[in-house]
Amino acid sequence: MASTPAGAGLREVARGWRWGARPPVPRSAEPYQPPAVAREFPTAWARTPAMRAARVAALEVGMRPLLDANLSLSVTGLEALDELRTPAVFVSNHSSHLDAPLLLCTLPRKLRDHTAVAAAADYFFGSWWRGLGTAFLFATVPIERRGGAASTAPADLLADGWNLVIFPEGTRSKDGQLARFRFGAAHLAITCGVPVVPVAIRGSFAAMPRGRGWTRPGRPGVSVRFGRPMYPITDPATEDLRTFTGRIFAEVSRLLAEDTTSWWESLRAAPAGAPPPRSARTAHWRRVWASTEPVGHSRTISPWDRPGLPSRHPGGS
Repeated sequence: MASTPAGAGLREVARGWRWGARPPVPRSAEPYQPPAVAREFPTAWARTPAMRAARVAALEVGMRPLLDANLSLSVTGLEALDELRTPAVFVSNHSSHLDAPLLLCTLPRKLRDHTAVAAAADYFFGSWWRGLGTAFLFATVPIERRGGAASTAPADLLADGWNLVIFPEGTRSKDGQLARFRFGAAHLAITCGVPVVPVAIRGSFAAMPRGRGWTRPGRPGVSVRFGRPMYPITDPATEDLRTFTGRIFAEVSRLLAEDTTSWWESLRAAPAGAPPPRSARTAHWRRVWASTEPVGHSRTISPWDRPGLPSRHPGGS
């Protein structure tokens, strides 16, 4: 029988080698290390006068004509913005990547010039090219969705006279229906003493849902409806953070209902301030089906309008 050479062979070395990055010392035996603070993507350059002028040109000459060429867009409620005397937090439902361009392009120029969009840091600022493009087009400020220290940039912008767009659902809706709001927008409004402007965007889910790179053909209808500014009640015994968030949710829901019915009927259908529990909701496919109902006078044929009957869709008015 042949004798094996002394020492370990290549197979034994490979078998005993720690291929992962985890050190051999157990976590419980390691010395305490404070969590590393993530470096915030710099976006202040996008809010300089030169970049503001370039962004106005990009939105008015490039983005808005592109949206008008591919969508049947209707905008209502702009007269409510005449009441604004201070910076505001614009709060909208979120179901498509079209929402931020739609909201910015439909704002009056005097407001758009000083409006920034809060964007998820892990999605839009994960790569330098996406971060640069997002910061330029939307003057974005990164928001961390995975916990950690809260950024002071949104409050600093409001203090400097900038408006802020926040999508309090945190991510795009998977079925086009309104989901529970997080507390960030209400917290900013209360701590900074600024109003919240509710905005309802209907039709963007059907026009460009998750997974699509651009809008569906046929110029689908999309409506943007602005509500009146909402001011937090300063007395904490009357309204706390959760109550104000529920009031904002109820108003965005009412605006969505008003776009499909009328102002009077939307008041009767106003929710209590929070979405129903998941067990009380309808099936996913029915929620998606309801979210793809045509909006306004689109070139697409509406399966909800039978021949010979008046249309249920008032053209976004």
